[in-house]
Amino acid sequence: MKFKLFLLFVACVAIALSYLYAPQVYRYYLTVYYHKILKMDEAAFVKKIEDAYKNNDYATVQRYCDHGSMLYPANKKIKKYTGLYLLSQDNVKGAFILIALDDIPNDTRQLEKIINILDANKSYKEVVMVVRKKGARTPLMQFCYGKALFFMGNDRQALIVLKQAYGTGIRESDYFIGASYHHLKDYNNALVWYKKALSREPSNQEYIKAIASLYKQMGDYPEATQYIMRLQQ
Repeated sequence: MKFKLFLLFVACVAIALSYLYAPQVYRYYLTVYYHKILKMDEAAFVKKIEDAYKNNDYATVQRYCDHGSMLYPANKKIKKYTGLYLLSQDNVKGAFILIALDDIPNDTRQLEKIINILDANKSYKEVVMVVRKKGARTPLMQFCYGKALFFMGNDRQALIVLKQAYGTGIRESDYFIGASYHHLKDYNNALVWYKKALSREPSNQEYIKAIASLYKQMGDYPEATQYIMRLQQ
């Protein structure tokens, strides 16, 4: 009985030690594998990631970036490719990594993807930061930038940017233009733009609520009631 308890104790200690030291053990085996078996130094390791990324071999990029984060935690190029890989998978963490490294791509397609992913994640502060560094080069970037300004409370600047986006074909800007005017208490202009948005999407509940709220603030309760009734239909 005592021997069994001793074995149980040893097993528990071994499990605890393996848990505590697992990262160090894993790192040791990775070091042996890449340095001793593959004869690959840090420069060759990074080159492998770069080549895999250029060839769209994302499985290799992921594997080497995961291993590289343990072998060379201070290597900025490995961090950069980790960010680019995550970005290729539509993971917002990739955008955050590239922003933290201050290594945002200049490629317009990549830049638009970063801004779009940040916008979808409601990371409006980061959208503004990226656009102010790299510029809003496409209508979609302008729209996301205008939205970010709106949600951060900069309504006057948002109006300028959103109207530019609307003029280049981003019709979804109409609602946010109306909302910016609404915040600025320019109710007549707000109503014009809200109604443009509603004519584009007649069943959009958010647009109907905005118009009902606007009419109520204008003191036009019969019109407000009509739009409230539309919500119940």
